[in-house]
Amino acid sequence: MSTEQTRDPVRYEPLARTPLPDVIAEQLLAEIDSGALRPGDRLPSEPELARQLQVGRSSLREAIRKLHTLGVVEVVRGRGTYVRHRTEAEPTEQFVHWSATQGPAIAEVLEVRIGLELAASGLACVRATQADIDEVAARCREHESARRKGDVAVLVRTDEAVHESLIRAAHNDLLLQIYTALVPQMAEFRAHTLALQRADERFDPHHRAMLAALVKRDVAGVRAATVQHVGALYVEVKAAGTVETGRPPAGRMLDFATIVANFT
Repeated sequence: MSTEQTRDPVRYEPLARTPLPDVIAEQLLAEIDSGALRPGDRLPSEPELARQLQVGRSSLREAIRKLHTLGVVEVVRGRGTYVRHRTEAEPTEQFVHWSATQGPAIAEVLEVRIGLELAASGLACVRATQADIDEVAARCREHESARRKGDVAVLVRTDEAVHESLIRAAHNDLLLQIYTALVPQMAEFRAHTLALQRADERFDPHHRAMLAALVKRDVAGVRAATVQHVGALYVEVKAAGTVETGRPPAGRMLDFATIVANFT
């Protein structure tokens, strides 16, 4: 038998494909870093920028949303999108750098957290007492009150309390033990995300949606709110790591659509 007949065929791995919004965000960041776009500069209008980049407007909007979330640009309704004035010490910069190195590891924690909180939320809809529901409501109010004071350490503690109260409402001791073991691993992550601009606008409504669904014993509703909440955090870590390195973070981080499809 010839050598050619006995050799295993070469197997080629599929090439990684960077999502178009990430490519657009990377190009705009390169323009900012080079000085071609300076703090205070207004970006071209959406139709004009899409034409220049030769991309669809939906992809452009997603790229702008990522940069806005990370504090790179400011979107002023009725006026346009502007490059923000940034300082090295601001939370968004710290979050971007942190996500580039820690993103894949924290993503694994978040994937486990989604699974645990989905299990807990379903059980809570069946088992929660009125006292349990009142406790979740009180912890949500406490967290929103802490937001107004601006102390990140208190925000971390009160956010932990919101989610722990939901876990406790499931009345499953083993589930609570497993979740509690994850809390220290999420502390630094929580500190970074809760310090970001408009974090309350992006995440606090999810807390309220989880509570509202729990009050109604709406399993599908509380599960959907849980995935929206933790999934949004997951996607922000992925986006921030991409901004820092110019490519998606190492590992197997998912996009939001995949998270929703696989956890709901």
